[in-house]
Amino acid sequence: MTAVVQSAYGLDGIEVGERPVPAAGPGQLRIKVAASTVNPMDWHLATGRPGLVRLVEGFGRPKHQTLGREVCGVVDQLGPGVTDFEIGQSVFGWVIGAFAEYAIAEVDRLWLAPKGITNFESAALPVAGAAAMEAVERGDVAGKRVVVNGASGGVGHYAVQIAKASGAQWVAGVCSSKNAAFVRGLGADQVIDYRLDDFTGERWDVVIDCIGNRVGSEIRRALVADGRWVVVGDHNKNGLLGPLPRVVARLVRWRFGSQSCHWFVQREDSRYLAGLAGLVDEGHVRPHLSETFAVGDVRAGYERIESGRAVGKLSVDLTSATNAELTEMTSEDEPRS
Repeated sequence: MTAVVQSAYGLDGIEVGERPVPAAGPGQLRIKVAASTVNPMDWHLATGRPGLVRLVEGFGRPKHQTLGREVCGVVDQLGPGVTDFEIGQSVFGWVIGAFAEYAIAEVDRLWLAPKGITNFESAALPVAGAAAMEAVERGDVAGKRVVVNGASGGVGHYAVQIAKASGAQWVAGVCSSKNAAFVRGLGADQVIDYRLDDFTGERWDVVIDCIGNRVGSEIRRALVADGRWVVVGDHNKNGLLGPLPRVVARLVRWRFGSQSCHWFVQREDSRYLAGLAGLVDEGHVRPHLSETFAVGDVRAGYERIESGRAVGKLSVDLTSATNAELTEMTSEDEPRS
C-alpha cells in the first residue's frame, strides 16, 4: 500500500513509499483511510523536537515510521473479539499511521463518524477537537467570561465553538486582524486583534491558552479572583525538554492562591469522540479546513504548521484515487532501462 513514511527525524526525511497492508489484531480494526490531517503534534513527532519527543518515540529514528495520527475512513476488517463495529461503517478517531491506504486502530479510540460533514472534516476532529473539549471542561465555562488565546488555530477554533455550546456567558477570541471575520463566524462575542489590543488588560473568568506566549503574572492580572488558566499549547518547541520545566514550575506556583492553572496531556478517550460527534450533529461545532494536501504534498502541510500561520485544520486526502494518481506519477518519474 502507498504510505507517507519517515526513516529519520526532520522534514527532509518525509517521503512516499510502499508498506505491507496491515492486519487487525485482537481488539483492533483495520480502516480503509479516506482522510487525515497534519497537526502540530505530527510536526513534533516528525522533527523530534523538543528532545523529549525522542525519549518517547525513538532516540535515533522514529519508532513509528508511517506518519499521521487521526483518521476518518471505512471499517475494512474486524480483529478477534471486536463486536462494537461492523465492516462498512464510517468511523473517525486516533490511529498510528494514518497517512496510508490502510491503518490499524484500537477499538476504544474510534467512534462512528458524524453525519452531515465530509470525511475530511470528520478526520479533523479527534486531536484538536478533543483537546479543546477537555480544555473547556477544565475551564468549567458555563455562565463565565472566557477568552481563547489563539482562536483561529486548530484547537482554538474548536474551543470557541465548544465554549459557546457549553453555556459560556461571553466568549472572546484572540487572533490577527486577517482572521477576525473567521473567528467571529465561529460564534465569538468579541474578537481581539493581538497586534492592537492586549487581552490581559481585561478581566476574565477563564483563559484558554492555545499559544503559551504570556507569562504567569500577566495572566494573573487578567483573571478574576477565582479564575482559571487552562494551558493547551506553548510556543517553546526547542531544547531537550521544551516547555516542560516551565509548565511544572508554573503548576507548582499556581497551587497557592484562589486562581488556578490547568495543564493536561491529551487523553485518547472515545468519550471525547462521542461528544464531538454529538456537537457536530446538533450543529454546534463545524471543523474548518483551510487547505487539503494530496499524499505527495504532505511535507508542505508540515511546513505550514512550522510557520505558525495555519488557520483551522490542514487535511490530507488519502483516497484510493489520489493514491493511484500518485503511484502512476511516481512510476513515470522513475528512470527506464
